[in-house]
Amino acid sequence: MTELRERLNTLQEAGLITADQARAITAYEALPERRRVSPREILLYVGGLFVLMAVAFGLQVLWDEIRALGRVLLVAVPTLILWGVGEGLRRREGPLLKRGAQVLWMVAAWLSAILIAVILIEWPGLELKGEWLVLWASLGALPLAVIALLALPGFPQGLAAAVLASGVAMGTSSVVGGTWGEVRWALYLPWVVIGAVELAAAEVARRRGEGSLIWLFNLFGAWSWLLQAQFISLGGRLPAWEALLLMESVLFIAWSVARQSQALLYSGALFLFLGIVQINFEYFGERVGLPVALLITGVALIVIGLGVDRLRRREARS
Repeated sequence: MTELRERLNTLQEAGLITADQARAITAYEALPERRRVSPREILLYVGGLFVLMAVAFGLQVLWDEIRALGRVLLVAVPTLILWGVGEGLRRREGPLLKRGAQVLWMVAAWLSAILIAVILIEWPGLELKGEWLVLWASLGALPLAVIALLALPGFPQGLAAAVLASGVAMGTSSVVGGTWGEVRWALYLPWVVIGAVELAAAEVARRRGEGSLIWLFNLFGAWSWLLQAQFISLGGRLPAWEALLLMESVLFIAWSVARQSQALLYSGALFLFLGIVQINFEYFGERVGLPVALLITGVALIVIGLGVDRLRRREARS
């Protein structure tokens, strides 16, 4: 979006477009769900994925063949190279080069998490369980991903930060579960915090006109709340957690209308459907009431869908 604004400013200064036209073009290009993906970008993503897989498989194959320092270097060298090459591409002109820098930094951020995990595993006298490794590795690499996101905003950097943030929530939840036992609210709290941060990041991206980051952070934020609530509610008949899942689903559907976000809308609708189906089978399974409950559920979802569409149209006209 920064390059687009610069081009529009140039055209406006040349008198080719008006200020209103420039704002209209910027708003159109910054629509929350708008994203163009070219074959060249796909190749960049696939190439970055192969680099990540190469390091992971290399560790697996050579782990018993090399010493601790060799294991660390096996991850550290490609990680530093990717950070360095990405920085070099970032300083050069051209959208493809900048996208290449973003993909390299995305892979470098994930490799940084693997590097931290390997260092912790090889640290003398330090024996951490798997959940602590996930937590510290994600927590250590997350600031690097955030710095990269601020330096070069884009979908790859947002994806790296969102995945590592989910790793922090997963690690924290696992540590809490191993320490306090199955205390459901304590297991859920880390996901609520990370989800709230990601939803807030979506709002920041909206103000800055970063369309691809809006739907990405909305998606990760909504699923952080909804998916974990779904998992907890599956642990038996837990009316409070089932009600929480339904309330959050409706909340995201309503929020999607205000924010015109398909990511929020589809997430809320999906988990509303899953939650209602789960309740139907738990409380009406193999009874005559099940078909009736399913019919009522289907009609309710259709009504909600029509209502959301009507609200979206009214919002678009206003």
